[in-house]
Amino acid sequence: MIAANEMQTDWSAPSQKSIDDDRPIKVICIGAGISGMLTAIRFPQKIKNLDLVIYDKSDDIGGTWHENRYPGVACDIPAHSYQFTFANNLNWSSFYAAGPEIHRYLKNVARRYDVERYVKLRHLFLGARWQAADGKWEVEIEDLESGRKFTDRADILIRATGILNRWEWPDIPGLRDFKGTLLHSADRKSWETPLDPKGKRIAVIGGGSSGIQIVPQLQPTAARIDHYMKGKTWVSPVGYGSDKSNRGVTDNYKYSEDELRTYRENPEEYIRYRREIERIMNAKPEILFKGTEEQKAFFALNDESMKQKLSKKPHIYESLRPDFSPFCRRLTPGPGFLEALVEDNVEFIGCGIDTVVENGIKANDGKVREVDVIICATGYDTSMENEPPIIGLDGKTLADMWNPDPQAYLSICVPKMPNFFIFFGPNGGAGSGSAIPFLESVTLYLVKLVQKIQREYIKSMVVTEKATSDFVKHVDEYFSKTVFTETCKSWFKRNKQNGRVTALWPGASIHTQKALENPRYEDFTYEYLDALGSNTMAWLGNGTTVAQVSGEDTTEYLVDNDVPPPIVEGVHEWDN
Repeated sequence: MIAANEMQTDWSAPSQKSIDDDRPIKVICIGAGISGMLTAIRFPQKIKNLDLVIYDKSDDIGGTWHENRYPGVACDIPAHSYQFTFANNLNWSSFYAAGPEIHRYLKNVARRYDVERYVKLRHLFLGARWQAADGKWEVEIEDLESGRKFTDRADILIRATGILNRWEWPDIPGLRDFKGTLLHSADRKSWETPLDPKGKRIAVIGGGSSGIQIVPQLQPTAARIDHYMKGKTWVSPVGYGSDKSNRGVTDNYKYSEDELRTYRENPEEYIRYRREIERIMNAKPEILFKGTEEQKAFFALNDESMKQKLSKKPHIYESLRPDFSPFCRRLTPGPGFLEALVEDNVEFIGCGIDTVVENGIKANDGKVREVDVIICATGYDTSMENEPPIIGLDGKTLADMWNPDPQAYLSICVPKMPNFFIFFGPNGGAGSGSAIPFLESVTLYLVKLVQKIQREYIKSMVVTEKATSDFVKHVDEYFSKTVFTETCKSWFKRNKQNGRVTALWPGASIHTQKALENPRYEDFTYEYLDALGSNTMAWLGNGTTVAQVSGEDTTEYLVDNDVPPPIVEGVHEWDN
């Protein structure tokens, strides 16, 4: 018997080989966060003769959960939902997991699946160009350790960098004149030496997720906290997935040792609990649509919660309370944030900043507040602009294709970009439900595309402009009915008050699973490798399978159980 991996195959003659003796294929993936990890797990499992390399600029895997180290960093999706469907963690310590705990989980999964064998860390992606002559991507990389720049080549290029990877300092006059400690929430180097807030006067600028998480962490021991937050936002009291008192509702519930022991000793009970959370997250999302009774009730619930929690300082409620609906901006549970704002050592400044001076901040009210530390919790550049150049057909860059608005077919493919696929592309974020099952669906979809390219000797697979524009029309029609298109500054709309929703999928996470289940190959155009000659069906091979040639089992299609089961159990035509 010849082992399948020892077969000597002439892949330049597809008609002379077994149909499933797939040609070698090279895949380059940029980014080793959750999407890159999924690529490293599923691609080798399902794609034969695969050469996979994943480049990441950081010194460890984990993406945003490696990069973000600020005090209080956490996920605002329940921990038991924010994990791979195939790798349950029964030991999450709290309802909303802290960033370091999530990173440890990702590292454990990476070790279990040997992810790091495919990853080259401290390698910066500089750009890529499609070589139409031989159907390859030329990818420019810089080794950040040695400074060496080099070119790698691949049949497939995947961008898995996400949207939370390029932070920027706020454009505030005088920021660099500050003589105290200046930090940015997203700058990992800022937090290599942990900040001791005890006795310090601290200014926190920004009211997104990071600012809302930082303030309650520092408030108990800081001498004073000034929170500069000009925009309005909803801080929701509601967590997903529990009818038990306090769980993810009024605080970040901590699991007891008895609960954790129950989950470890009774996996069925754990799965029941996880499904309970998922069902609530996957509920039909009437709450997201304009004018529904569910949205009105949720508006009232959030309004009353904020009013009660800020009753000691009602001026903060008046400054924070939006006119737009919950979910127009990303909704943040923010355990402990509103409670921190009403403490005596916290001042909320909602009038905006005029300038930063050497010893503090001058606000638009004319008052200079002296501080020892300024933390800019101002987030990331989510415009999808200023990316390293990716050059496809006819010299078109990805920036060209995304001007004036980023658009992609099913969030994954872009016209003029052959054999190029994206995680978290335009409209590639989960509108409701968990992001990770969403990304798992994208991964399996990409596996099918790559398998087709590989087996059918496809040189170039590129989505049509018609299919892309039709998808975009559907996206815009869907979101026109939702609260996402109300007037509010949101990264869903590239940090604009109004405009197209470019960050979210038009539906729930489970909707994505159905949408990507069966690729519409008719939405692509193809160019084939010369090895096929004039017959594009030559990939069918010589009529054999690898199992026949190698002497391996040829009966894997025989299974004991019918799926789905027979309509009437226990009745067989061969009964005597």
